[in-house]
Amino acid sequence: MKKQIISIILCVVMCISFMSVGAFATDARDVSHEEALAGTLKTLGLFRGVSDTSFDLGRAPTRTEALVMLIRVLGKESEALSGDGAHPFTDVPSWADKYVAYGFENGLTNGISSAKFGGEAAANSNMYLTFMLRALGYSDENGADFDWTSPFALSRSVGILPSYVNTDNFLRADVVSISYAALSAKLKGSQQTLAGKLISMGAFTESSFDAVYDASLIDSYTPAVNPSNSTPATNTVKTELTAEEIYSRCSPAVFYIEIYNASGTAIGSGSGFFIDSDGTAVTNYHVIENARSAKITLSETGRTLDVEGVYAANAAEDWAVIKISGSGFPTLSVNTETPAGGATVYAIGSPLGLQNTISQGIVSNPSRVVDGQSYIQTSAAISSGSSGGALINKYGEVIGITSGSYIDGQLLNVAVPLSYVKGYTKTSLTALAQTKTQTAPAANFSTERQKAAFGEFKSFIVKNGSASYSDDGSLVYGIHFESADDEGGVDAYLANYYPGDNDITLSMSYLTPDGEVYIVTTILYEDAQPSLFYFTYQPGLYRRVTFEGFGFYYAPALSEDYELEFYSAAGVGSNDPQTLYLNQSLANYMLVLGVEFTDYIFENYIPSYSMADFGYVSLS
Repeated sequence: MKKQIISIILCVVMCISFMSVGAFATDARDVSHEEALAGTLKTLGLFRGVSDTSFDLGRAPTRTEALVMLIRVLGKESEALSGDGAHPFTDVPSWADKYVAYGFENGLTNGISSAKFGGEAAANSNMYLTFMLRALGYSDENGADFDWTSPFALSRSVGILPSYVNTDNFLRADVVSISYAALSAKLKGSQQTLAGKLISMGAFTESSFDAVYDASLIDSYTPAVNPSNSTPATNTVKTELTAEEIYSRCSPAVFYIEIYNASGTAIGSGSGFFIDSDGTAVTNYHVIENARSAKITLSETGRTLDVEGVYAANAAEDWAVIKISGSGFPTLSVNTETPAGGATVYAIGSPLGLQNTISQGIVSNPSRVVDGQSYIQTSAAISSGSSGGALINKYGEVIGITSGSYIDGQLLNVAVPLSYVKGYTKTSLTALAQTKTQTAPAANFSTERQKAAFGEFKSFIVKNGSASYSDDGSLVYGIHFESADDEGGVDAYLANYYPGDNDITLSMSYLTPDGEVYIVTTILYEDAQPSLFYFTYQPGLYRRVTFEGFGFYYAPALSEDYELEFYSAAGVGSNDPQTLYLNQSLANYMLVLGVEFTDYIFENYIPSYSMADFGYVSLS
């Protein structure tokens, strides 16, 4: 991860068994903060209590209540209540009839069967966050912007999921916090906030909003009490463990991981830990970011096993869920609640390759925000090589993934909260080399703007370029620019539009003074971020290609400092680490030039759009 004040440290340790919903009693939770937020929402006409004196925030929201909140934040409550729509459900109370009818007829909700709405069933965090993201203009249809089964990463990215919200034991108090935060969130592809939209629709006035709304109430709030330290609903009491017991019970679940490039050379190390006994494990994203392959070493037996692939990963939040070959592994239990400040914690990792090293400290700040992301700050020592290590509480539960340290200062370390690692599925595995293409788009990325930008660029190429036919007889339109450098070499840029495939290829080539030719190519799509590059080398202008390689990249992160790596390479030098490194570096440099030149075209001829609309936010 790229943080100005955090040094990246390699090494991960972690094993988790996610706790079931409802594991803790709801009456132990302090909702006084949410009561204040609820009062503001009530003043704005967006939230109502169960009576004049109670908001009843300590229970789970129902499906009906979630739907009503969605209709209100869409600014459609008056329209819903004045309408005469119908629905097929027989279990809807009279007070909710018009809300359900409006939601059903406008495609906002469905029933649990053809005749039952199931309005009294609990609405979970997935459902409510999906509703709020839709209100902001994001779509989960065919996975356009997010998947409704995993709305968490996008929700945090756009600012509607405060770090203290309990997405497992989801209460009306959490509905209030999410709804409050959503008012200051920007609509997709716009600078207008949700509150601004509601003001323009007449839901409330700007003066009434300014009089009661304070966005800092979300950002500055830290729960005074950790719900996970409360007495469980079953009246069982957790046992506090000694450091010796923590190490004995937890360290077997932690492993050392080593990553390799395409030529099989070790290029980094880290740690990880098992989520379940079947080989599902967690690590930091940056530990595996540049891996072509990886192996782990178990701490107790010394066995070496392959990393088979990645179930899910998020570069911005710096976590990855991976699959290790084999089964029957030891695991750690997990606590996804926000810890209490001052609580005792332990870090287990492999600093400098010293496998399963334990250190002790406290939670210095349970929600330290760095570059817009919330971390657990801890004084538990984390040395270089400990990224992804397990941060464990005094009950032996993993609460975070150790990920970095402040360069200046002592005992100033941070961990990614385990609450971030959720919503993934194990339906498919992605090769390690492709993980950069699996991360979520940048928060401001808009598929609608991408389609429009693609259409304008396509029209520019057709209007200003020349038509020809490819080897297979397909029609191609292309534009071509070139310039000579001071040393006698020639840089060339080519953008080709293929109507049959409806895509645009961007190519940058360099002809050296000695006649050698280097070419890198990527593809722009109408509805997906670029992620594939292809590189070739010819020892002479009219000679055959003697080296070729292709790989994947993450468009929002592409920059001069980005490290492209071939997923596969063939030809002269393809087994030589130095040749591979030089060609990968050159491919990176040329790809950046190609994107920047395309941005120049947009700036001068299509100024309404830019390459940022294709995901290249680091270069535009």
